[in-house]
Amino acid sequence: MLAASVAALVGLGDAQAVEFHKDGMTAKEVQSWLTDSGYKAEMAKDTDGDSYLKSASDGVSFDVHLYDCKKDRCASMQFIAGFDLDEKLELAKVNTWNEGKRYVDCFLDDEGDPWFTYDANVSPGGSREALDDDFAVWLSFVPDMKELAGWK
Repeated sequence: MLAASVAALVGLGDAQAVEFHKDGMTAKEVQSWLTDSGYKAEMAKDTDGDSYLKSASDGVSFDVHLYDCKKDRCASMQFIAGFDLDEKLELAKVNTWNEGKRYVDCFLDDEGDPWFTYDANVSPGGSREALDDDFAVWLSFVPDMKELAGWK
C-alpha cells in the first residue's frame, strides 16, 4: 500500500504539460480555455463568417481571432485590442512604443486609433501551460496599452 502511494505521488511530480491536438484548437476549445481562465468568452463571427471570441480585461475589450485553420482546428491565434479615440494618436508615439516593447505590436488605423496585437501558436506541440503563459504576456501589456491610448 505504501509503495502504491509513493508511486502515485512520484507520478504527480512528473505531470506533463496538457498538450493540445496536433492541429491546434477549435473555437469552442478556445472559448472553454478563456472561461476556465476566468474571462468572458463570447463567440462571434467576422464578415467572412469565421469565428472569433470577444473578451475583456481591466476595462479593455479585446478579441481573439483564429488563424491557420483546417477543418475547424486552428494552429494560431491573435489577441487584438483597439481604442476608439477622440483625438488621433501620433505615429511618432506609436513608433516609440513599438521600439521599446517586445511581444505586443501597435499600429494605427485610418482614423489614427491604436490597435494592439499579439500572436500565439498552439500547434504543433502547443500546450495549455504555454498558452497560459502567452495570455499572461498579453494581459501584462494591458496597462501599457491603456497608458499609450490615454484610456482611463
